[in-house]
Amino acid sequence: MTDTSSAPVEAPPEASPKPEGWLREVTRPVRRELAVSVLLSTVAGLLVVLQARLLAAACQRLVIDHAALSAILPLAGGIALLVPARGLLAFFAERTSVSAAAKVKVRLRGVLYRRLHALGPAGLAGEETGPLVEAVTAGVEGLEPYISRYFPHQLLAALLPLLVLLFVLPSEWRSGLVLLFSAPFIPFLMILIGRGTERLNSQQWGRLSRMAGHLLDLVQGLPDLKRFGAVRREAAAVRRISDAYRQGTMAILRVAFLSALTLEFFATVGTAVVAVVVGFRLLNHGLSLTDGLFVLLLAPEFYLPLRTLGLSYHARMEGLAAAERIAPLLALPLPAGNDGTLPVPPGPPLVRFERVTFRYGGERGGVTGITLELPAGSVTALAGESGTGKSTLVRLLTGLARPEAGRITVNGTDLSLLDREGWHARLAWVPQQPFFFTGTIRANLLLGSSGADDEAIRTALAAAAADRFVERQPDGLDTVLGDRGAGLSGGELRRLALARAFLRDASLVVLDEPTAGLDPENERLVGEALSRLAVGRTVLIISHREETVRRAHRVALLAGGGLDRIVTPEAFLAGTGGAA
Repeated sequence: MTDTSSAPVEAPPEASPKPEGWLREVTRPVRRELAVSVLLSTVAGLLVVLQARLLAAACQRLVIDHAALSAILPLAGGIALLVPARGLLAFFAERTSVSAAAKVKVRLRGVLYRRLHALGPAGLAGEETGPLVEAVTAGVEGLEPYISRYFPHQLLAALLPLLVLLFVLPSEWRSGLVLLFSAPFIPFLMILIGRGTERLNSQQWGRLSRMAGHLLDLVQGLPDLKRFGAVRREAAAVRRISDAYRQGTMAILRVAFLSALTLEFFATVGTAVVAVVVGFRLLNHGLSLTDGLFVLLLAPEFYLPLRTLGLSYHARMEGLAAAERIAPLLALPLPAGNDGTLPVPPGPPLVRFERVTFRYGGERGGVTGITLELPAGSVTALAGESGTGKSTLVRLLTGLARPEAGRITVNGTDLSLLDREGWHARLAWVPQQPFFFTGTIRANLLLGSSGADDEAIRTALAAAAADRFVERQPDGLDTVLGDRGAGLSGGELRRLALARAFLRDASLVVLDEPTAGLDPENERLVGEALSRLAVGRTVLIISHREETVRRAHRVALLAGGGLDRIVTPEAFLAGTGGAA
């Protein structure tokens, strides 16, 4: 049984018409930490200016003034102290920005998880699993470079060159003008190249999502691929997709290297022009060595924040590509949920579907105008071809979706008026492929009944005919299962799922093809366990298997998203279609 928390869903970051606006909104809670990071980097920049001044003064005393070495020792000591100080400031600045990015990722993952949990299967209809997983994992990781590097570098590129100019202009205004007029070329080229990069990054993100989805499908369908001898064909398809992704990556890298080369070229040319101006001024004795060397040392530092911003521009592209996928997920409208507070009536419930309609995406699949009664304490089997709405009815009954029209009543009370958490506590759900995580048998059994003791677990195992094979395990209840229950057979896992339902002691039990794919012996054992489970409970079973249908009181036949008729199990198995 899936436990649905009743905790409120944290509001997602407000959607913005542009991904960059959304990204800025996401960083709002950590703006203070990012400001601290920028402040530390700015102080480190000021120390660079001081270091350049001390170094220029030391050269003046040694070369021009012919001072003794002892005269420059204080200056050398100051420079020696400034170097580790700059290193420490840079370290803490980067650490602060990375910490801020980590906080955003943790918060965003939490918001995404709660949002997807609240949306449920109905709200995510049409979303492919692979791209969805890629968005929640690699997509969120892709935001870190934007937050920790590009965002602070933006501010530093606007602040540090101005600070350098404030010190350069009084010393040598001609060189200051060279720096001032050459600086705009770097961001201009960065934006120009970035337009093409943005398109390439968007395409690459699409390739990555498609590749992730394709690989997930292949891994899940690997047994069938081996049976049909299609492994080599699909391996070739994987090679083609991977090669397309490789070529896309290389195209982005080519643009990145081109942009880096262009930025370095203009920064180098600007520095060279400053060096020429300073050199002529020194030859004409219009500038002291202290001021000239000071300006020359600061020229590369003037361009450094702009070059750093250009080199981290791909982080912006990566962040934008991730935001284009994550923001729409957070903007998906939440389906209407159960807001009721009425207590759930005790005992096996009488459930009625009254002209219930639900369509996926408004058009695809679902059910239309179904009226069906599940008498209290009865066993009802749902039958029909694939796509006739059996799983949709189960989702509606378990509260994973809400009817668009009509209503579901429990002992005459509208399901939407009942307390949601209380209703889920009365449900047990046994799917065709039960979920088992990596952990002990005991932990898996306690998934929906955390307070049960070992005596209750043994009773449930015996009722589900699962006690003997559990006792044969090397560590009994403490035997560790692998992913998806690896280590046990399909029939054993099915009986463990029934034991979990017994342990939950629910008054309404829903099962999906509980005996499908089982050998005759396991089918018999599961069928007998179903009969014991049905005592004192209302049971709804999706099944076509004779062994299971015989145990039902009646069979509801679905066709085309509607209820065709209700027949007896004998009539269904005989194919006569007689009314129940």
